[in-house]
Amino acid sequence: MLLPRFELHRPESVTEACRIMAEHRDQAKVLAGGTDLLVNLKKKKLKPSCVVTLDRLDELKKINATSEKIVIGARARISDILRDKTLNDRVGPLKQAAAVLGSPLIRNLATVGGNLVTARPASDMAPPLIAMAANVVLKSSRGEREILLENFMTGPGVSLIEPDEILTEIKVASVPAESGGGYEKLGLRKALEIGIVNVAAFIALGPDAKTIKTARVVLGAVAPTPIRSPQAEAALVGAEAGAETFNEAARASVGDSCAIDDFRGTMEYRCMVLEVLTRRALEKAWAQIKAKRGERS
Repeated sequence: MLLPRFELHRPESVTEACRIMAEHRDQAKVLAGGTDLLVNLKKKKLKPSCVVTLDRLDELKKINATSEKIVIGARARISDILRDKTLNDRVGPLKQAAAVLGSPLIRNLATVGGNLVTARPASDMAPPLIAMAANVVLKSSRGEREILLENFMTGPGVSLIEPDEILTEIKVASVPAESGGGYEKLGLRKALEIGIVNVAAFIALGPDAKTIKTARVVLGAVAPTPIRSPQAEAALVGAEAGAETFNEAARASVGDSCAIDDFRGTMEYRCMVLEVLTRRALEKAWAQIKAKRGERS
């Protein structure tokens, strides 16, 4: 299929890119990895008069990790997340999600920012980053603003980004030593598959190194957007980490699901899978904490 006709812009700076977006607004689309945009252009789902490619903006590809925070450029590719060793013990669920996104070819093209901006209910990047309490940075000619990622997506394919804005960075605060995360996904195939259900979990322990002080459980593909599970988190906080607590939280997560029937699975099936994946994600988080201590799972 041929692409529709459009004007291509290749800005040399973020400032120039923002200016172009301000001039064209709804008629402009940003091109980063292109794994979603190019498909939608070929299928004529989108017909912008202007495409702004970010391929010259290398500053948006950087991944910077300090003792206080991690900043991931929106143009960082999924494969970059997998290769970056500074992220190994700090954003465990994100690396786990990156490993099961698409195929090697897609991971070498797709960007973290692009995966978030498309705002898919089954997004692979959103649940782990929400579990890590990430913020996204949006820039325009009018200025810059920072939004908590869990509030960024408002519906399938819909987010709070304005037509003249560009997502430039994702920020994650450093996590405590006694913390860990996990990500689980089920699709009809092991690769090149949109998740039927996906779950990310993060837990941090209190001073006694046993009681869960902080918990975030994020459910994907069971609601219009990835959502946190208040019932699962309530079952975790204040309880001792372990199989019994994780089983209770997994059962509780089903109560927050808004799953529907579609061609990939029924509501009942998704709810059964959700309980299993939530438990597994929590077990992965617990295993990561033990690994940091030098213990065997």
